[in-house]
Amino acid sequence: MKHFKFTVFVCFFGLMACQPKGSLIYQYPDTENIGINQLVVVIDYLNLRDDIGKYWDYDSYYHQKTLDHLLAQTNDTMQQNGYPPAESYLLSSGLLIKNDFPVEHYIKEQLQPELLHPPYTLALKSIDDTQVTQHQEVLSVMIKYLATRRHIKNDELSHRGMQMGYHFESIDLPDDTAILYIHVNQSAVGIIKQLGSILLSGAIASQADYGFIGVDLSTPKHASAFLVHTGSGQILWKNHSNNWNTDQPVAELLKLIPQKIKNQLP
Repeated sequence: MKHFKFTVFVCFFGLMACQPKGSLIYQYPDTENIGINQLVVVIDYLNLRDDIGKYWDYDSYYHQKTLDHLLAQTNDTMQQNGYPPAESYLLSSGLLIKNDFPVEHYIKEQLQPELLHPPYTLALKSIDDTQVTQHQEVLSVMIKYLATRRHIKNDELSHRGMQMGYHFESIDLPDDTAILYIHVNQSAVGIIKQLGSILLSGAIASQADYGFIGVDLSTPKHASAFLVHTGSGQILWKNHSNNWNTDQPVAELLKLIPQKIKNQLP
């Protein structure tokens, strides 16, 4: 098992929900008792385009360029909040598409002969291949049940279900790891409804375990981020936006993320 000085995972995603008044930002109230010494980033970004043909269009060059840009900005933002650079990362496009969903492959807008199948882009650094499916499962749970959930400060019900617990038991990471998952979908409007049945198919966990969520798949663009502590499975912070896009600074999506939490004592 690899050991790092600090780990945070980032992954981007979001879905719209009808919720009572409150903030889409969640902050765990007891971060001073959480020890973190490692940082890993997991980012999932998808921007499928419409076409007159049978398949949606995917440009691998521009997706990889955007993923690299998001990773660099995320690293900068996290360091400004006291975190060390991420020594491990997972960059993907289409990580949450669990069924086969082929797309036409473009490179710099030039059509390629082969179709691509999800995940359309996958780049790993210091992450075991076997962990990819595990992170896919964790992100799916958070997106399906928690991304659009509203939170009210000092309301005990706001903390219900914001604990991933056993979902992290199979991920081979030190307990003092923080994972920042970020998912962004800027695809064409029609693809969201088409993907909805794929992304939300299959019950990974009971919805009752995570609170009350109503998902509206008509929202074409969305972004979500979650900061999770692996040792406890606690979600320390999360945010969801239907307005943020990759033309804006990542710091705007990661607003109010907690300052680096104390190092774990030996």
